[in-house]
Amino acid sequence: MRKVLSIAAVLFAAAAYPAFAQSTSANARLGGGKTVTVNAVKPAEGAAYLEIALPAGTQKLDGLGDQFMPLKSGGREATLVAVDLNKDGIDEIVVRGQVTSTESAIIVFQWNAAQNQFLPIEITNDGDDRKPFLFTDNASSVSIDNNRIEVHLTRVDQSGRSAQVIERYRWDGDGLKYFEDH
Repeated sequence: MRKVLSIAAVLFAAAAYPAFAQSTSANARLGGGKTVTVNAVKPAEGAAYLEIALPAGTQKLDGLGDQFMPLKSGGREATLVAVDLNKDGIDEIVVRGQVTSTESAIIVFQWNAAQNQFLPIEITNDGDDRKPFLFTDNASSVSIDNNRIEVHLTRVDQSGRSAQVIERYRWDGDGLKYFEDH
């Protein structure tokens, strides 16, 4: 009888608190031997966000979309990736969030030591537009390897023919810039 009551209490408590989906964490290097914990959180209700446990307190980065979309890094699928894209010894944080039913946005956050916070970097697309995000369709896959971001997508021309394309973005000194597609 006591065991049944304990199970019932656990089930009641689980129903009373919202469950979190797509939640994960990673460590990001700040340099000087310091690291921070980055938590990607998607509550059962509401938009996805990041929480970063900084030495001076928690930084919350919201407005990341309805849910996280997968990224690939090191042959594994991940919700967020901490990687040193510009080779300065400090990790950038890369996330991808679904912003509409067909589109997602890739956002890269860089540590700003003067402001003691992570800020979005600008990404220059193939049309030379600079924005703090890169739009891609939800069906595309995104991989982060060798200090570059690759977006694998399907393009359809005016005649209806489709082609598989890989767009590549790499660090250009002050942000990520489109540099080729195949």
